[in-house]
Amino acid sequence: MDSLSLASDDAGLLIASYFAGYTLVNVSAVAWLHRMNVRQVSFWAAVTFIVGLLAGTTQTELSGSSAALFVAGAGAGLLYGISIGIIGRSPEADRYFGVALSAQLLFGSVLLFVAPAVIAPKWGYDGLLIGTAIYVAVLSIVIGWSPTTIQKVLSSDADKMSSNLPLVLAGVVAVLIWFTGYSGVYAFVERIGVEGGATGTQIGLVLSLTIITGMTGALSAAWLGDRLGRILPHFIGAAGTAVTFVLLYGQPDLVRFSLAIICLTLSLNFWLAYMLGAVTAVDTKGRYAVLTTAALGLGATFGPAIAGGLVSSSGFLSMFIFAAAATLTGLLVITGILRKAT
Repeated sequence: MDSLSLASDDAGLLIASYFAGYTLVNVSAVAWLHRMNVRQVSFWAAVTFIVGLLAGTTQTELSGSSAALFVAGAGAGLLYGISIGIIGRSPEADRYFGVALSAQLLFGSVLLFVAPAVIAPKWGYDGLLIGTAIYVAVLSIVIGWSPTTIQKVLSSDADKMSSNLPLVLAGVVAVLIWFTGYSGVYAFVERIGVEGGATGTQIGLVLSLTIITGMTGALSAAWLGDRLGRILPHFIGAAGTAVTFVLLYGQPDLVRFSLAIICLTLSLNFWLAYMLGAVTAVDTKGRYAVLTTAALGLGATFGPAIAGGLVSSSGFLSMFIFAAAATLTGLLVITGILRKAT
């Protein structure tokens, strides 16, 4: 906002342009990705991601910056969608989604620490884009070890499941609704902490610990895998979410706020692994699971916008009611799908 002299609403449009590219490319990938050489597509997706980021450094107007981030988002979204497809074809998808989410938190935390502390103060927005492009280029080395096709690897559970398109699409919608509720609350946790009297330094310290608690939740899913079956972990995640909402409501003090953030990041990353695993379980042909990436992108777009409107009009209680209804709907739909598919 400082580098480009943007108002808050313009900054929101800039972020939305990234997620628009991120979402649209995954919707279109359903029609062609399964026919392509995945390693080659991954390479060009990484190139697109990097080019979009670097192009952003040449722009000074909102329109040009938005176009550049749209391109970058398309590359990033396709890379993430491909990874979802590859992991979804593994015999223990729930477990490996947990591993993937842990890696996501670990590698993401590097930029989350370095960007505001080192890069942005010295080089501003352009430095942030260049630094991110370099980081993407380094991490893209692993593309050389990726498969050339996304092939179906059947587990004993997948053998019993039919490739039923309505079930798959219902699962994608469940992920969208569920993540819309979650992301709405997550967007306002800092404001909730302020309402409870916590200082910016205290809130920053609590949120910085989410890398540990988030990885714990994801690694718990990786360790458990399908030991508890496919349905029970969803109810465990829902219980953690319910505890989170109760702790966050009503101007929590620092201790309660900290406990709420621990529950939030534990349950979110634990439950997300099983949500993604549920969709890939019913999508035995491996063609439509990429849509879960689009669902997450849309949820990240809709959630904060809906939550912001509710908070502005009628306070935090309405936001929590909406989030609880959304996550409960996601729970009921996804477990219903799993029961019907087995």
